[in-house]
Amino acid sequence: MTSPNLPNDHDLNDPSAVTDRAPGRPDYPVRTGRLALRPVRAGDLDAIHAHRSLPEVARYLPHEPHTREATQRALERMLAGEALAEPGDRLGLAVETGTGRVVGEVLLKRDGRAPLTGEVGFAFHPDVHGTGIPTEAVTAALGLAFDTFGWHRVFGVCAVQNTASAALMRRVGMRHEAVARDDVHRKGAWQSTSQFAVLAAEWRGGRPQSADEKAVDALVAAFYAAFTRVGGGPVALDAARAVLAPDAVIERVAEDGTVDRMDVDAFLAPREALLNGPGLTDFTEAEVAATTLVADGRATRSGQYFKWGVRDGVPFSAWGRKTFRFGTASGTWLIDSFTWTDEPETDTAA
Repeated sequence: MTSPNLPNDHDLNDPSAVTDRAPGRPDYPVRTGRLALRPVRAGDLDAIHAHRSLPEVARYLPHEPHTREATQRALERMLAGEALAEPGDRLGLAVETGTGRVVGEVLLKRDGRAPLTGEVGFAFHPDVHGTGIPTEAVTAALGLAFDTFGWHRVFGVCAVQNTASAALMRRVGMRHEAVARDDVHRKGAWQSTSQFAVLAAEWRGGRPQSADEKAVDALVAAFYAAFTRVGGGPVALDAARAVLAPDAVIERVAEDGTVDRMDVDAFLAPREALLNGPGLTDFTEAEVAATTLVADGRATRSGQYFKWGVRDGVPFSAWGRKTFRFGTASGTWLIDSFTWTDEPETDTAA
């Protein structure tokens, strides 16, 4: 779920465009192929508490797993502002499947300073992760924001570690706009966030992503995912090798500017040993921002990534940058080379 309480510090909308009128009211429920979205009701307490009380759902939220009383208070706040009549109001949409089960919620919050701008947030029960239901529900909510409420811009914010929410926002057409380092202090630690947004004009007529751009996205996602270690489990870097050209050239730029150049084996072997060693029990590395250029069977992608984990029982994190170069000489897209540099690690123990 994105963080629903982060302030919007951008300039106000042009006064000539701002309106204090109440937005249109949808004909609820709003139906999609598999789902029905309608305002939350007092009777949804048990269903909403079922996911808000789970540690894996609350992991990147401002609060700890909800008690029943905390869920009740959150539900009451949503019920009070569901019409979105006033800047700052929130509309909580329950997401129902065909069986009538509420499997999640999507939140639309009307901005307190710029009424034609709003924020989207979401939370779903883990049972429906990987089913396409979250994407379907958030897509429907964005349709409401633009087509019924008349908003000009919708944004969403998530922790940089929350790669699932970031991926969902990209899937529904939101573009990555910014990374704010250590901008929120939550649960005893500073948290960096990623911001995504989409304009009404983009929503209605944006250029679709090309097949080549999708292929490059998939390569990069597979590369980063290969280096994940959870709970000390075994790691094999076969997935990383599969997206690298056999003769790929890999370069690491040190802090002093020296360059260490290596081939695929020289890059993968020590990292596989490190990931499977006794000290590094958890590790994740994820791209948080990137720009891709594709032309004539070649592509370049420059991006920023964030990595975090636990080494010898101590949490750590660090930022870095990678530039990938891709080719299709083999008839399929592969990573021909990449260059990266890491910033110093930070001890993130609370």
